[in-house]
Amino acid sequence: MTTFPSPLDYLAGALHQDPPRSEIPHHRALPDAHTEVQRLDQQLLAQANRPRTGDGGPLESLIDLLVERLAAGAELSRLLATTACCHPDTCSQAAAPHSDFGNSPSPDQHDDDAGSDEEESFSSCPKDPPGLQCVVRAALHVFDVVGSPESMASWDLVDCLKDLPGLAEDRWAYAELNQSRLAQLMAPYGVFTRKVTYDDGRRPRSYRRKDLLAALPHIER
Repeated sequence: MTTFPSPLDYLAGALHQDPPRSEIPHHRALPDAHTEVQRLDQQLLAQANRPRTGDGGPLESLIDLLVERLAAGAELSRLLATTACCHPDTCSQAAAPHSDFGNSPSPDQHDDDAGSDEEESFSSCPKDPPGLQCVVRAALHVFDVVGSPESMASWDLVDCLKDLPGLAEDRWAYAELNQSRLAQLMAPYGVFTRKVTYDDGRRPRSYRRKDLLAALPHIER
């Protein structure tokens, strides 16, 4: 599967001296979601064709993939049924109340009573990192808040990220994230879920802190 724009498209744009154009997030989400569905379809087919063993591991992996595939398909269906008629600037203005810490009132602008309540949430924590729209930095912030564990189950990380304000990668509000969306946002950074065994014997798909930290050098600071 190829991505768009590809190096050939960048070359064509340079030859024609076309000015760079801002993508509309909703439009970009459509091919990304379709690519995710295709990727999971290929993984499902490959997993289904593998020889069976008696330990039940392949079946568990197949079920996990099937759940991810169904979630990705539902997300693609939702995007296809959603009307998008806004220019990117209009979308940014509409999302302004949830955009970033840069647009949020400073702690000095809140009264003492409100401040005490807000300190308990991610959205007003004074240690929140700048550039909250970066999903990797947001995930690392969550890891720090919960005690810097080596890994977090995908659904646990999603539940924590939902408490954050703003838009993740300028695509989805953190409050609207699910496991499939988070996987799509993490993939460009080379961060993927892994099967991690916890003390209680569970082996959920999880995000590892070291993978998130490894992605930081690739993020423009």
